[in-house]
Amino acid sequence: MASVINIGADNASDQFYRYKMPKLQARIEGRGNGIKTNVVNNVEVAKALERPPDYLVKFYGCELGAQTKYDKKSGTSIVNGAHDTSKLCELLETFIKKYVQCYSCGNPETVVKIRKDNIFLKCKACGAVSDVDMRHRLNTYILKNPPEDKISKAEKKVKKQEKEKGISAAIESNDKDDKKKKKKDKDGKKKKKDGDEEGSNEGSADADDEDGDGEDEVVWMTDTSEEAAKARAQEQLTAAMASIVTQGNIEAEAAERRKREEKRAAEEAAARQAEEERKYAEEEAAAKEAAELAANPVLRMRKFIAGAASPADVAAELKTVDVQGGHIGRMRVLYEALFGDLEEGVKVAGQVKARKDTLVAAGSETAMQLAQLVALEYLLGTAIPARIKEVAMVLKVLYDEDIVEEALIVGWYQKTDAAKVLGVEPEAAAAVRSVAKPLVEWLQEAESEDESDDDDDEE
Repeated sequence: MASVINIGADNASDQFYRYKMPKLQARIEGRGNGIKTNVVNNVEVAKALERPPDYLVKFYGCELGAQTKYDKKSGTSIVNGAHDTSKLCELLETFIKKYVQCYSCGNPETVVKIRKDNIFLKCKACGAVSDVDMRHRLNTYILKNPPEDKISKAEKKVKKQEKEKGISAAIESNDKDDKKKKKKDKDGKKKKKDGDEEGSNEGSADADDEDGDGEDEVVWMTDTSEEAAKARAQEQLTAAMASIVTQGNIEAEAAERRKREEKRAAEEAAARQAEEERKYAEEEAAAKEAAELAANPVLRMRKFIAGAASPADVAAELKTVDVQGGHIGRMRVLYEALFGDLEEGVKVAGQVKARKDTLVAAGSETAMQLAQLVALEYLLGTAIPARIKEVAMVLKVLYDEDIVEEALIVGWYQKTDAAKVLGVEPEAAAAVRSVAKPLVEWLQEAESEDESDDDDDEE
C-alpha cells in the first residue's frame, strides 16, 4: 500500500495538514525500443487531487516530450520511455501548482472551470478565481476534454429546499385565504343584523336606502363563499405547482443537454484514444522494423537498394557492411538482398543480367569476383536450395556479361571448400558443383581449343 503525503511540497512538513494524497509509484517495463513507464497509482493520485487521471498522464507526456496512453476502463497509465519516480514526482508537483492549488491561498480544494476557451481555478476555501497560464500544451487537451460538471450534495440539498419552499408557500397561502373567509363571514352576519334593526326603527325609505347600500357592498366585497375560497386556493396552488413543474422541465432539459454533451465528449475522447493507439502502433511497428534492420544486414541492404540507389551507391554501402567472412561475407549479403526473395517463376539468371551494373560495380576487383561465386554457391546451395538447378544458367550469365572472368569460375569449381567460411556443408557444395560441371567442362574445352589455335598460328 502506497504511503500518504501532504498535497504540495510547501506543506510536506506540516503533520496536521488535512489534504493528503498517495505517494506516486512508477514502474519501468519492457526494454529496448519498447521500454515504457507505468504510473501504477495514477488513478488514486488523481482522485485525491480531484482531477481526471488522463490530465496527469498527458501532463507528463507534454513535459517529457513522450507519447502517453491512458486506459479509462483499467486505469493503466503509460508514458513511453524510462522515467524514474523522482522525476515524475517533480512533474506532479509542477502540475499541482499549475492546475490544483489556489493561486491566492494555496489551498488544493479548487474546481476547474472553462469559459470562452479560458481555464481558471475557483477556490472553495477563499473564493478566489485564478487564471491558468494558457501557454502550456496541456490546456489544449483540457479544452477538448473538459472535466465533468459534478453537483455537490449541498447544491442538491438547496435545490430540494427550493422545491419544498414553493409547495409550502402555496399551502400557507391557502391557509390565509381560509382565515380571511371565516372573518368575512362573521363580519357579514354582524352587518346584516345591524341593518335589520335600523330598518325597523327608521322606516321603509331608510330601509330601501340600506338595501341599496347592501347591494353595493356585495358588488365590491370579495366573495367569501366556500366554493370561491376553494377556487382561489386551487388557483394559487396550481400556480405554485406550475412554477415547480417549469423548474423541473428546465432541469430536465439541462440534464438532457448535459447527457448529449457527455456522449459527444465520450465519442470525441474515444476517437482521440483510437488515433493515439494507431499512432502508438505505428511507432511500435517502426521501432520493431528499425530493430530488425539493425540486426539483419540483408534486410538493411535490401531496403537501401529499394530506395533507387545507384550501382555506385550500392557498392559504397556494401563496403560499410560489418559481417563475418570479409569480402565473401559482404558479397553474400548483396546476393541475398538482390536474389534471395524472388517470386516463384522468376529466374535468378534473368535477375543477375538485370543487375549487371550493380554486380560489376561491387565486383571490380578479382577478390570480389571470386567472392560473388562463393556467394552464389551459398545462395543456391544453402539459402534457397530449391533453385539449385539454376546454378549453371547463372554462371553462364556471369561469364557472358563479363561480370566474372572465366579462369575464376574454373578455379572456384576446383576449390570444393571455397564456401566453408559461409557454413556451406560439403554435401551442398558437391551438389552445386554437380550442376555446374557441364558449364565448367565447356569452358575448359573452349580454353583448350583457343590454346590449340594459338599454337597453330605460331607454327
